[in-house]
Amino acid sequence: MVSEWNRVKLEEIAEITGGGTPTRSNEDYWNGDIPWLTPTDVTRNNKNHLSETENYITAVGLRNSSAKLIPENNVLMTSRATIGKSIINKIPMTTNQGFANFICNREKVRSEYLLYLLNSKAKKFEQLGSGSTFKEISKGELKSFVVDLPPIIEQQKIAAILSSVDEAIEKTEQIIEQTEKVRKGLMQQLLTKGVGHKNFKKTLIGNIPDSWELKRFKDICRIVNGQVDPKQMPYSHMPHIGNANIEKFTGEVLSYKTAKQEGQTSGKYLFDHKHVLYGKINPHFGKVAYPGFNGICSADVYPIEPSEGILPMYLKEVLLSHRFISYTTSVSGRTGIPKVNRKDLDPFLIPVPPLDEQKKIIDIIGNVEERLKNENLKQDKLKEIKQGLMQQLLTGKVRVPIDNEEVVET
Repeated sequence: MVSEWNRVKLEEIAEITGGGTPTRSNEDYWNGDIPWLTPTDVTRNNKNHLSETENYITAVGLRNSSAKLIPENNVLMTSRATIGKSIINKIPMTTNQGFANFICNREKVRSEYLLYLLNSKAKKFEQLGSGSTFKEISKGELKSFVVDLPPIIEQQKIAAILSSVDEAIEKTEQIIEQTEKVRKGLMQQLLTKGVGHKNFKKTLIGNIPDSWELKRFKDICRIVNGQVDPKQMPYSHMPHIGNANIEKFTGEVLSYKTAKQEGQTSGKYLFDHKHVLYGKINPHFGKVAYPGFNGICSADVYPIEPSEGILPMYLKEVLLSHRFISYTTSVSGRTGIPKVNRKDLDPFLIPVPPLDEQKKIIDIIGNVEERLKNENLKQDKLKEIKQGLMQQLLTGKVRVPIDNEEVVET
């Protein structure tokens, strides 16, 4: 342990309480003005602070349940099912029973620091959880959990450093969200209106440029038939692409291995640089990719070869479009796992521009997708930096400099 740091139990630096749920059947308990936090509110939130919840309870509901009003600027941590996800409440709020709520002793710990400390222990808390239906870590386990705690002034500096990285991550996330909106808008515009057209014609899918054609999927696309044995050469040494190797909605191929490395034994489809891969399972995930190399793919993925009048990259964008995803979702089976059959794709209508315009459309969308990819890489790097800093700063392996003139913030 670092010399200036104290080894303490969590119960020594914070009062740890739980939450509760007012009776759902009593309307007098709900739709009041007291925020009532659930794990869902926390897990879908990418920020460290929360000031609103999806559900609200009344003062009567609070009095007649085990819910407790937690003062603002304390740390609320999920303790059931999803264990170890923490936020700071910016306003007084209650929680359901899926939380351990840390009311900080301000003389010993700052909430911002405790937030990062608890997040760094999430995996350990998960290991301490127990339960048959879902895991839960008990308040007793948390109260006796031991941590090493730096002086208040050092806590504040550590939290400030980590907060600055979080701010950069949040700004990058905002750029990613905005760029994604631009990409979707461009796809909608370019795949129906094209580039620089003034004259349009009415079709079954709306107005499209006069020079474009509207064709059925089955007339311009061919899905590969016949499977190969991934245990045999040369297929065993080829890249294997399954549904899990295609990122949803982006058209990106994720990391992959050869069929032999994965121990694949069941029949696979063969594809090459002419094919677009389409994941037929759970079509609402929009799993489409153009690998641009030779390989084999899962039987749950269709290798689709477009005719000579269509570029594979253009077809990829069509299959990633909102119209196609909505169509395939509507025709997929409702029983069991949703799946798109070959015949389901046959009647889908595809607007086909001249080849030179297809190239322009691909370039425009490609530029936005490249920006999106770079921002995602930047965000991944920032998250990696944050993890490294947490490991170094929260353990005292790296100390932050403290000036003698610095004072503790109240």
